[in-house]
Amino acid sequence: MSPAHPSTEPRSTRSAGRVAVLLPCLNEEATIGSVVGQFQTALPEASIYVCDNGSEDGTAEAARRAGAEVIVAEARGKGRAVRRLFQEVDADVFLIADGDGTYHAASAWRLVSTLAGRYLDMVVAVRRSTEPGAYTPIRRLGNRLFSLLARWRCHRAVRDLLSGYRAFSRRYVDAFPARSDGFEVETEMTLFAASAGMAWDEIECPYFARPPGSRSKLHAFRDGFRILQTLLWAPAAAAGEQRLGGLRAAVLVAAVTIVATASFLGLNWLAANADPEPVADALRASYEHPERILEDSAERFNDCLLSLMALDRGGTPVERTVSPRRVYRYTRPQRPCDALEQRLSQGAVDDSDYLTVFYHQYWAGQRVMLQGLLPPLGVDGLRRTLRVLTFGLLGLGFIGALGRIVLLFIGREPESKAAGGRPEGRRTDRAAPRQSAGNSRRWREHFFQATALAALFLCLFLFLDLDRRAGSFTTGASNVLTLALLVAVPAFGIANWKPGRQVLLFAGFGAAIAYHELLFGSALIGLVCVLLALSTAPPPVHATVAVARHWWPALYLRCGGAYVGCLSAVFLLRVVIAEFVFREPVLFKFWDQLTHRLYGAPRSSIHPDIDVFYASRPTMERFLERLGNNLGTVGFGSTAVALILIGGVALTLIAATVFVLKQRPSLEEPWRWFGVLAAGWCVPAWYVVFSAHSMAHVPVAIRLLALPYAAAAVLIVGVAVFGRRTEAV
Repeated sequence: MSPAHPSTEPRSTRSAGRVAVLLPCLNEEATIGSVVGQFQTALPEASIYVCDNGSEDGTAEAARRAGAEVIVAEARGKGRAVRRLFQEVDADVFLIADGDGTYHAASAWRLVSTLAGRYLDMVVAVRRSTEPGAYTPIRRLGNRLFSLLARWRCHRAVRDLLSGYRAFSRRYVDAFPARSDGFEVETEMTLFAASAGMAWDEIECPYFARPPGSRSKLHAFRDGFRILQTLLWAPAAAAGEQRLGGLRAAVLVAAVTIVATASFLGLNWLAANADPEPVADALRASYEHPERILEDSAERFNDCLLSLMALDRGGTPVERTVSPRRVYRYTRPQRPCDALEQRLSQGAVDDSDYLTVFYHQYWAGQRVMLQGLLPPLGVDGLRRTLRVLTFGLLGLGFIGALGRIVLLFIGREPESKAAGGRPEGRRTDRAAPRQSAGNSRRWREHFFQATALAALFLCLFLFLDLDRRAGSFTTGASNVLTLALLVAVPAFGIANWKPGRQVLLFAGFGAAIAYHELLFGSALIGLVCVLLALSTAPPPVHATVAVARHWWPALYLRCGGAYVGCLSAVFLLRVVIAEFVFREPVLFKFWDQLTHRLYGAPRSSIHPDIDVFYASRPTMERFLERLGNNLGTVGFGSTAVALILIGGVALTLIAATVFVLKQRPSLEEPWRWFGVLAAGWCVPAWYVVFSAHSMAHVPVAIRLLALPYAAAAVLIVGVAVFGRRTEAV
């Protein structure tokens, strides 16, 4: 294999400066001598270095005989060999290739001259096979798929991601981090060139089959997985930025979805196969308390339903594991609480006269809680525990926010006395005013966060109707989860975590909400709480207004997207699993339920005799009756006060929206206020879109009213604190 244009080669290499040929090798005794000779012919002025990467044959001796300098890297792995070569060799241009004879050595001058003549930092040889067997079909396919994925990560065409035949500038080698240990090193090289803003290009070169006696060290699946991992995790953004690519975020959400679903199904399996009698005994004991009466209203309706799920033994264990089911007496229309009372009186396992109907909303999270916690705690004990957790988190958040406000004012007082004497070791008097000005904006950030959190927790306490909701089997768990999130975001600085950890946290939050609650109501509550929690989070330390303007939208989209994505993915995965297990139109039933919620369409998937509650009276009549019964939960027992408060929050949201839109150019961090506005308008949007559901479930609507109050409180505080632009620090 002679050079294609020998007359131009010496002039090109001299203009490039010192050239070093780097050949990482493992057990290449049969080919390394020939490869060294070919590169000596192609680049006679270059120095040739062979890295013996733990070979068990005579690779090192053969390389020395051929005239190469040998560097030893005992720990195996191509990435380790490349890292050692980059550390040991000094040159102006670095040409790297394999020692197996598959690369066209005569093309070396083209790579070097292209690099030097066009002032590039990397030139990649795009392999074009000239012999049968040079490429196996699986490796050709893998390279094409990985190259397509790299094109998406690098925002430019990548024709041969895995080529090991490359030329580098000194600037590239000095900056290259070389974190890879194996065959993923070529992937890291390309991604680094894109992330660091290096200039690079690709040119085609011939590629040959391995000579006899040479064996590939690449393991297609093991190394392919490591290459994929590098593609997903290695940075490919501009230098210094901290980004989480959409594909990487999707992989994290998918991983959380799979792990959460597997965990949930495992817990369901244990609950479905557990003895139902302890749960039945605890429910029977609750009848002995005259103040505790099972009623088909508010959350008692859902609690009865979940109790039936815990006792249900209809169907196979697999069916009961995959999906909880509503249980009704088929002989006559019957409310769930009546069915539960009969079940308890007849025995927990006798369901021969009950009809089991798939119902998509309930995810059996509370069934596990009932199976595990109800027998030792009892009904009252379990509700008391949920109340303690709910009000404890509310109190912790409110008192912590007030304490933070007090500490901020106490800590700010010495700054006003900056002109006075200072102890030794402190900044000089001249530096004090500058430090005070620099701390002013950060102080206001922390003050806003603490005041907004205090207002947020106070609104949730006053308007969330927690006296009843805190102890509910259905809403109690989601209340605890959402309040824990609201406390954790400022307490642990979650907004300043690395993007991957943020995605994992909020994806896990979405999975937990999907598992423990009703899909529609709690999904909205969870999303609004995510937005409100992030709205009170401070931006990165020392961030200017310009930086914060880009930081807020990324934070909202990343965390909110992870929550919504995982919530939807978990739900869809469970529905698909149920479709295969029950072999019935589960997706159709879901659509049937959704259209009923959207615009009140009749539900064809449920027997008309079963759905008596919805079919008995006109929707508006039921809505007005339930509205009158539940308005007092917002207005401290007074319907008039409740209507005044509801009207007040509506006016506040409208006025705040107009203000933010009008003052957007002068507001600091406008995305923060757009996030708060989105949280506030989620509830009216819910009423409009799910009008039929809102009319039939007034208690849920009343519960959601706390959220616009909380959003309005955050807006009022935020506008008061950040109404004017301040000079960026």
